[in-house]
Amino acid sequence: MVLTLQHHQHFPGIPSASGLAFYNGHYYIVGDDATKLFILNADLTLNNRLPVPGAESNGEQPRIPKKIKKDWESLSIIKAANKTALMALGSGSLAPHRNAALLYFPDTGAMEIKDLTAFYETLKLEADLNIEAATELGEALLLGNRGHLGKPENLLILSAVQEIWKPVSGTHICHLHLPEEPGFSGISGLAWHPEKDWLFFTTSKEETTNVYDDGKISDSRMGIIKNATAAVKQSTVRPDEWFKLEEVHPVFNSQKIESICVRELADTMEIMLVADNDDGGSHIFRLAAG
Repeated sequence: MVLTLQHHQHFPGIPSASGLAFYNGHYYIVGDDATKLFILNADLTLNNRLPVPGAESNGEQPRIPKKIKKDWESLSIIKAANKTALMALGSGSLAPHRNAALLYFPDTGAMEIKDLTAFYETLKLEADLNIEAATELGEALLLGNRGHLGKPENLLILSAVQEIWKPVSGTHICHLHLPEEPGFSGISGLAWHPEKDWLFFTTSKEETTNVYDDGKISDSRMGIIKNATAAVKQSTVRPDEWFKLEEVHPVFNSQKIESICVRELADTMEIMLVADNDDGGSHIFRLAAG
């Protein structure tokens, strides 16, 4: 596969983008400390900004302080109560604030928060919890747990149910092994292509030794796992394709890619990436894959 950068754009008014999804003609963006869910048109013009429940206590400030933020780090499209919902997940890296799911129902405009404490406490028995990515995988849900220099391992966690605030009977953990490079690259985004059964994912390098502190940012990567539905049920998996994004285009140098979404257009596959370099704004990249 060959990647070509088609467009990139900075959004100073969208803070800390960390989750990205496309649904019914619009891109949805959530920030890890943002007070709003942002909706963009297909041409990346702003369509709407929706207040997140509970964020009103932050007043007019667009970013919630680190110690109490929900740390929304992913955005996926699921079925909840037989309705389509966009679900943002807190990272689980600081209880109780980050043990939550944000649900937005685009067909009705309803929004609510669910408690994930029971589910996350179970995951903590097997992982240093830092959920940074998620995607629907058929009727299942796949989570990406990001490692760090203190515990350099990336995990793919498969749940047979998507409504993880309800009792979950069990999960499967698959260790994601990346090509060897200097430093550690932690998983940051997931997107499943159902027609191809390919799992797209992003990683980024950050010099931190725990799940809470930020660190110096270097480069980001993108990988593809083919036959993904079967692959993530194994004990380990490696990418079938691997891309150093700064080699795709120099604009990716030192960009911290946080999320990815993929869709088929008439003549190409579109890959959208968002970056958050902890400076209060966000950057969006549009790639064509051929």
